[in-house]
Amino acid sequence: MLKVKWFGHSMWKIWNEDTTVVTDPFTDIGYKVPSEEKADIVMSSHAHFDHNNVSIIKGNPRIISTAGEFEAGKISIKTIPVWHDEEKGKQRGSNLLMKFRLSDLEFLHCGDLGHLPDDDVYSELGNVDVLFIPVGGFYTIDAPTALKIVKKLDPKITFPMHYKTPVLDFPIAGIDEYLKLIDDHLKIDSTEVEIGKYLTDQNTTIILNYE
Repeated sequence: MLKVKWFGHSMWKIWNEDTTVVTDPFTDIGYKVPSEEKADIVMSSHAHFDHNNVSIIKGNPRIISTAGEFEAGKISIKTIPVWHDEEKGKQRGSNLLMKFRLSDLEFLHCGDLGHLPDDDVYSELGNVDVLFIPVGGFYTIDAPTALKIVKKLDPKITFPMHYKTPVLDFPIAGIDEYLKLIDDHLKIDSTEVEIGKYLTDQNTTIILNYE
């Protein structure tokens, strides 16, 4: 069993029988702020209010919010510093690419990535099976830039994130701007999915509901 749940924005829960990871928990930005979620590990890509509300997660989790390589429980984690904008942080500061291995799969959460990474970043990342990538633009990369990264990394599953929805009052684009650039996608009428059956040789883009 390996499941992924979307809470909205860039907040996800990824878990198997042994380990639960939560990424980029938010404050009240329109989505329901979870109050009873537990995790072993919480990762925060940067210190903005819509990505670093780690205190809402219960269970005394290990907090990962700096660059480096870590062993936490049964999983290995690598966080790589990049920028929140195209001017090397002059506008919005830094950001972490957060990569971790769970159930023999390589997950990459891009946080608020704001630029095309250099080739050395791709080399450091290596293989990616499951990708969480922002597509809304303005604060992050936009849909065309996100697609370039998806094609470069060639994951088995892509979860777009950080796009405008009816409950989010941010000046960013909606998911349609990304979906019109790709051939196909799978929309699941749920906040969560068991991903095993979607791990094929061809990239699958999955859209989930939010809480």
